[in-house]
Amino acid sequence: MRDKLYLIDGTALLYRSYYAFVNNPLINSKGENTSAIYGVVNSFLHLLDSKKAENLLISFDRKAPTFRHELSEAYKANRPPMPDALLAQVEPVQEFFRIIGLKEISIDGYEADDVLATLAEHFKTDYDIVFVTIDKDYAQLVDDKAVIYDPMKNITLDKEAIVKKYGILPEQFVDFLALAGDPSDNIPGVRGIGEVTAVKLLKQYSNLDEIYAHLDEIPEKLRQKLIEGKDNAYLSRQLAMIIRNVPIEIPRIEALKFNPESLHKAKDFLTRYEINTLKRLIDNRYGQKIAISIPSEEPDKLVQSDIFESEYTVPSKMGNKKFQAILATAENYSKLLDHLKKVNLVSLDTETTSEDAMQADLVGISLCFKSDEAWYIPIGHKEYNNFPKEQTLRELNEALQGKLILGHNIKYDMIVLHQEGWNWDNKIGDTMIAAYLLDPGTNQYSLETCTATELQYEMITFSSLINKKACPSFDLLEVEKACDYSAEDAWAVYMLYPIYLKRLENTGLKELYENIEIPLIPVLQQMEENGVSIDTEVLKEISKNINQELEKLTEEIYAYAGYEFNINSTQQLAKVLFEEKKLPAKKKTKSGYSTDSAVLEELAEKYEIAEKLLQYRMLSKLESTYVSALPKLINPRTGKIHSSFNQTVTSTGRLSSSNPNLQNIPVRTDLGKTVRKAFIAADPDWELMDADYSQIELRLLALMSGDQVLIDSFKQDLDIHRQTAALITGKPLNDVTDEERRRAKVINFGLLYGMGQKKLSRELGISQEEAKKLIDEYFHRFPTIQAFINNCKAEARLHGFCQTLFGRKLYLKNINSSNQGLRAEAERVAVNMPIQGTAADLIKIAMIDIHKQIKDNPRIKMILQVHDELVFEVHKEFLLEAEKLVKKAMEEALPEKYSRIVTLKVDIGHGHSWFDAH
Repeated sequence: MRDKLYLIDGTALLYRSYYAFVNNPLINSKGENTSAIYGVVNSFLHLLDSKKAENLLISFDRKAPTFRHELSEAYKANRPPMPDALLAQVEPVQEFFRIIGLKEISIDGYEADDVLATLAEHFKTDYDIVFVTIDKDYAQLVDDKAVIYDPMKNITLDKEAIVKKYGILPEQFVDFLALAGDPSDNIPGVRGIGEVTAVKLLKQYSNLDEIYAHLDEIPEKLRQKLIEGKDNAYLSRQLAMIIRNVPIEIPRIEALKFNPESLHKAKDFLTRYEINTLKRLIDNRYGQKIAISIPSEEPDKLVQSDIFESEYTVPSKMGNKKFQAILATAENYSKLLDHLKKVNLVSLDTETTSEDAMQADLVGISLCFKSDEAWYIPIGHKEYNNFPKEQTLRELNEALQGKLILGHNIKYDMIVLHQEGWNWDNKIGDTMIAAYLLDPGTNQYSLETCTATELQYEMITFSSLINKKACPSFDLLEVEKACDYSAEDAWAVYMLYPIYLKRLENTGLKELYENIEIPLIPVLQQMEENGVSIDTEVLKEISKNINQELEKLTEEIYAYAGYEFNINSTQQLAKVLFEEKKLPAKKKTKSGYSTDSAVLEELAEKYEIAEKLLQYRMLSKLESTYVSALPKLINPRTGKIHSSFNQTVTSTGRLSSSNPNLQNIPVRTDLGKTVRKAFIAADPDWELMDADYSQIELRLLALMSGDQVLIDSFKQDLDIHRQTAALITGKPLNDVTDEERRRAKVINFGLLYGMGQKKLSRELGISQEEAKKLIDEYFHRFPTIQAFINNCKAEARLHGFCQTLFGRKLYLKNINSSNQGLRAEAERVAVNMPIQGTAADLIKIAMIDIHKQIKDNPRIKMILQVHDELVFEVHKEFLLEAEKLVKKAMEEALPEKYSRIVTLKVDIGHGHSWFDAH
């Protein structure tokens, strides 16, 4: 592999960056347009990060006319002059590259593409050339040793891509422009010949000269156009042709080397233009490495792909089955164990009788360590001579010691096998988590979907084997069918793993995978196995109170309507509200008037009935989802509830939970909060301890925006909402009223979630005009937060994703959508996700560290995680030590280079129930 030389067309990037934000320009507090500065610097940083570019050089167009203007006065004559706002940013952009020491070569009389083409010709003997540009004219320079890279779209165009895009070879591109012309540069081409005809002619005659040499073969009408336009065709070819022998001084190879550490020299420059997002980016990517506490049993580094068979390849299309499913028997079992001892990596899958890992009985295990075979070991099939479970698990456990074990949702397998006595201290990998990290917004991470996408291979479906009529449980399935199905699962994971590993590395997600998500798996495994005790008597009392309140609300709603009806029916409720009572309908769907929460919340501003309906729905959901449901979720084997904690559900990186969904327990109402009273310590000598991050998202906003007012407020431990209210109102801190503080709190949190004036007016019960005035005043007092919001949107528009401090990415397909609603939603996510996602990363880091410290301590158990809080079951004698341990781990999860700016704060409480502890 030869080194690459990246040749950057600075002028092309300037124009693209400026016009990318022309409708929403980035303006700093001095009134300066910084769109182009931001866009070019951001693209350059992205180039360094994504391509690991080491050899670079940049060129800019000069103001002086070029030789092309001497050939044609009309050349670029119809192009409007550079906008003043862009012109003002040219010198700052060039200054940035001077500050960081990137070599620039530009010359009067020639354009940047001429200079870069000349350099490319010289350096092709030593480097593969990458032209960094969005200018299509560079297509003529593409060959076996040169490609185009568009940093805005993150795409590379090689010879094949040029042919696919334009229908011609790169070397034909100049003649293509000679025929079709280029209006953007005022290159005339041949009048009456468009791109389609030009491509057709070049496919038939190769080049311009050959076309004119065979005019007699061309249909008369087209021939006449070519004859009349010959002079323009050859002039156009001269104008379009990039010169490759510009008289410049060729730099020494050493001058091409770029040291990323020199980026720190530009931090004052970025501060001057208030581009704090990119300043932070430089700190993140090229500053001190973030140290994350990793459990000792986890790998420092994942085993690389060289542990696979040397001939391992993934066909572009798998087609039919490419492996053999082997059923383990008494005769071949010893062969399997011998194989296992010789390999470093094994994919594993368990088959059981239940989706609930804590209640599942083990039926079989499949293993794969080669691309052409996978094994299945039957352990719990009905009416079959299974392998003895205890002995087999012991032998397999011993054979797999020290191996990297892969799975797809491996946490499930870990819990199942641990319940059977498996001593699980292996290094692990998970293809489901890898797929999720690579595209966290799809929720398409089933093994069947991943295999179809990556291997173009259609798997046996579970539903085709297990159904109520034919075979209701896996232990009743024929062993041969079980073997085919389960072995295929293990094989698919084995094949997917190196694909995902490479892609994680290429997208900068490998550290997140290795240092946070994978080490978190055994933490969650232990939490799920620990479970939490439930007081059913408390739930009965809550149910009684809820039902009394529901009866009262039901009577009031009936009285409003004048008759009884099904309150839960959208159609019947809509009829009452909008047809009979003539309330203003806010939204209509295909099935009629909408009565969703958003509609009722808006109506509740003026109509009491809407508030009653919202209360009715909240209580009904509380009763059905939690109060009545929780007792049914108690595991008969343990007497506890074992919620599942999921890593691959939310797009921001937050954990979710299911059976029950702890995140959705309503805590804004008193009755909702009381549900937490049912979560209790199992023993009188133990208590629940709740550790909750205090205002973590606002602290991260302070850090990531660099807003000094917020930073100072947190350093002084001030009431941040009262401080905000004081700034907005212009009052002294002590004169701020409680209502003004409440408003400031709504604004502080609301603006992080994209709250506009309409919703703010509804939340505060004020007019939209008053809400707009509050928002305007807020951003006037906090210009750096406005800049942060704008920069988040700008970076997302440029690269198509947003990311956290730890490199977690979320791709936003609608960020540049022409649909205003879709684009606005994507922009809202672009602002919120970096903050909420970073908070999610931090609590995961803390959990990993805490788990490492407490895993062998019998006096403390981590049992729940909800949003920004962790819940533990702690022996009363260990409470003081537990508080110190947990507080320290959570507050120190933020790396030191960040905690010097903003510190994290954790509130801790304890009591018999979760309610008491919080």
